[in-house]
Amino acid sequence: MLPSTVHDGTPAPRPNGLQLLGRIAGHAWYQTRAEGLSDGLRVLLGAGRMLGEREVLARLFAIPAFARLMLTQLKADPLFFISHRHFLSRDFGAAERMASVLDHFHFEQAHFAPALLPALHGDGMRLWQHAAGYEIRLRANADTRHEGPLSLLLRHQGETLHELSFAWVEATRLGADAGSGPVLFATRNQSVPATAPALTRFRADFPQNSPAYFGLAALNGVACALGQRRIVGVRDSCQIAFEPCRAASFKRSYDDFWHGFGGRPLGRHGFEMPVPAGVAPLEQLKAKHRARARQRREHWRQVAAAAEAALSPYLRT
Repeated sequence: MLPSTVHDGTPAPRPNGLQLLGRIAGHAWYQTRAEGLSDGLRVLLGAGRMLGEREVLARLFAIPAFARLMLTQLKADPLFFISHRHFLSRDFGAAERMASVLDHFHFEQAHFAPALLPALHGDGMRLWQHAAGYEIRLRANADTRHEGPLSLLLRHQGETLHELSFAWVEATRLGADAGSGPVLFATRNQSVPATAPALTRFRADFPQNSPAYFGLAALNGVACALGQRRIVGVRDSCQIAFEPCRAASFKRSYDDFWHGFGGRPLGRHGFEMPVPAGVAPLEQLKAKHRARARQRREHWRQVAAAAEAALSPYLRT
């Protein structure tokens, strides 16, 4: 097994038991202050369970990509995949959570060149930019890592308009009909409120478009750079923040959104979309709508192409 190293080759040892307990206690205190005593206790109970899984922890910290992340973000919760109520999908049990976090960081280690990781663990790597001040960055999550270890953020002059979080997991974890091998699992699709001034400005700059469309276009570019031909988007009821009282909103943001790009139901966790994204042929649209649709799709094509071109040099061949 490869030793843990940081980007300059310096060993990145796994924290000892006392250091790990200190991190867990700090995160439990943060959760208690932010969400209440029950959340703090949940963190401690989950951590207690994981401390008994010494083999899983040893395997996780032995992955250099994970060790680098923990060394860079010293206050990060190393047990984010078990200390929160959910990880990636509400339907993942403890065993699936532990397996999925290993899946993701093994994938990062196998495919991301070391030169990429410092940017990911900082402010992110720019995949696309526009003269009007917009950009999309690929970044490792911090406080919301349980919603997906990586995110694509669409920003305008430092303000985030949209965030699309994801992980790579073994396809068999998503259902018996999901096939096998690593699959890109999109687990969070969140934009600013409809009344936000930033959204009004975006729609003025990109008519008939949405920040979420740009995020998915960038994700298609990431998938293309890695030679992947599909993306799985999480089902609305499996998204970890799902609430029955907001079911209609979640359906629009997840199931309906994935379906609009060729998504079809896959297993109990998600919808499978082709890469490149599936859209209706222009000939099927009313003639008066075709010019706008063509312009909209050209923006998506440019975003996807830029993301693929920016990421490709930082992938292991």
